[in-house]
Amino acid sequence: MTKTSETLAERPALSTGAAQAETSIELAPEQVRNFAPRAVHLPLGSRVFLTHLTGKPEAMQVEAALRVKEMGYIAVPHFGARNFKTEKDYVDLVAAHSRNGITEALFLGGNPPLFAGPMGEAAQLLAHPVLKDSTFRTAFVSGYPEGHPDIDEASLKDALCRKIDICKEASRDVRVASQFAFDGNMIAAWAQSLHDAYPGLPVHVGLAGVTSLTKLIKFSMMCGVGPSIAALRRSASGLFNIIADRNPAEVLDAMWASYPAPVAPLHLHFFPFGGWEKTLSWFADYQEARGLRAIET
Repeated sequence: MTKTSETLAERPALSTGAAQAETSIELAPEQVRNFAPRAVHLPLGSRVFLTHLTGKPEAMQVEAALRVKEMGYIAVPHFGARNFKTEKDYVDLVAAHSRNGITEALFLGGNPPLFAGPMGEAAQLLAHPVLKDSTFRTAFVSGYPEGHPDIDEASLKDALCRKIDICKEASRDVRVASQFAFDGNMIAAWAQSLHDAYPGLPVHVGLAGVTSLTKLIKFSMMCGVGPSIAALRRSASGLFNIIADRNPAEVLDAMWASYPAPVAPLHLHFFPFGGWEKTLSWFADYQEARGLRAIET
């Protein structure tokens, strides 16, 4: 991660893959009431993902998704299997979003290791008959470039294969949205391996947005991002390095250099831990510096 205080160096234009990448951002439902990005920073038609956390009213997510849609963006609510206390809660949430014409969602197992509800895996949500008569046509499933702290690699691959098969059987478009990481070369290799295994599969790689090093380490630990934490801590010497905002320029540059011409769609998904305004504004500057968009006048 690069200190945001450092000026973005002018570099040669990046690959066609970088130029074709779409951008999405993740918000908590309560953030949507103050969400008003400039179209030059987040073009209309971009995706806005909405979290689904234990203890948060699901009606808030429904209201936020409708507002996002009315703003001209694509709302992508999360559905966390372990967050549903009953099967009816899941059915009701799908129905509520369907009444508002929401067409995409991210299907997750969810974070709580112990849960009281009847469902614990994303595959159960995807296979549920409620989706048959819903408005959902695109399903995002999770990906883990660095692996998962509690699931071995073989099980992760098997779970992804099952989820993709379920979507194909239902004639539902499927995409992968990944956890964030900080090694661009590793992210590129992981995305390429998915493209090799599943030709044509769109992959949206997770990137931590502009925020302080201390916040990055905190959220990395919360989200189980393992190998990257060591690299972040190595850069934490000195008070300025700790408090200065970081951005993912180095991660992006390394990823596009390692995988310049993706054989299937490769997009960017931002986790704006330091605020969506900071991340979107910085990314607009990054695109200008890398020749990915015209300089605003």
